[in-house]
Amino acid sequence: MHQAAAIQFNPIVEWATDKAMRLIAILLTGRRLKTVVAGGLEHVPSQGPALLVARHYHHLFDGLALAAALKRRFHIVVTLDWAGSRATKLLMYSLNRLARWPMVLRADALEQAQPPRRQFTPLDIRHYQATALRDAVTLLDDHRLLVIFPEGYPNIDPGYTPKHQPDEFLPFKPGFIHIAKAAERRCGIKIPMIPVGIHYRSGPPWVAVLRFGAPFYVDASQNKQTLIANVEHCVKELSKPLVKPDSACAAS
Repeated sequence: MHQAAAIQFNPIVEWATDKAMRLIAILLTGRRLKTVVAGGLEHVPSQGPALLVARHYHHLFDGLALAAALKRRFHIVVTLDWAGSRATKLLMYSLNRLARWPMVLRADALEQAQPPRRQFTPLDIRHYQATALRDAVTLLDDHRLLVIFPEGYPNIDPGYTPKHQPDEFLPFKPGFIHIAKAAERRCGIKIPMIPVGIHYRSGPPWVAVLRFGAPFYVDASQNKQTLIANVEHCVKELSKPLVKPDSACAAS
């Protein structure tokens, strides 16, 4: 099944979906996760578009920690290749469309999947990528917050991940730069790319320590690979453990 064409979204449905997802986040975390904002939240604008470029450590907790830390509604670029059946694929596709979360497929994840994900075809990979770019740009044009994990894989995942070490980072993929450039062409304004560091202390409960850095911007005079490397370095620095993270304000 290919992704659907662009559709009109009802603000009431969006509001209800956001509230429902935040309630689900609270129910899923319970006493399993505590989120601490250790600095930099002032870099996240109270209005207008922004692209949050975050570390990806835990397949579930990363999104829940961001939900606890951010008061604004936000959207996440998510993967769908983990769906092990057509029914799961249809369910998650529908929920993500309601939440306006752009969806991508990872070619290497599909290659490694056991049993094979026959509900996806090689043509789907390109189609999802193009649709995700369009949806991401539309969200930024609507002055939304968009979260992206440029590593593509978390350190902890019940399915496939190429990471082997607890503190391992994967090289950042350039997708977030492409999104920012396309959104700037469409919106006519600069899109801030805000680095987000995440560090965990295992529990119970787990403690997620988040730090937000000063925004980066696409600069025509700067080499793309240099910009990616600078953002990646900043996210790594922000993800280093703090001596006293509990001294910062806690988000619940």
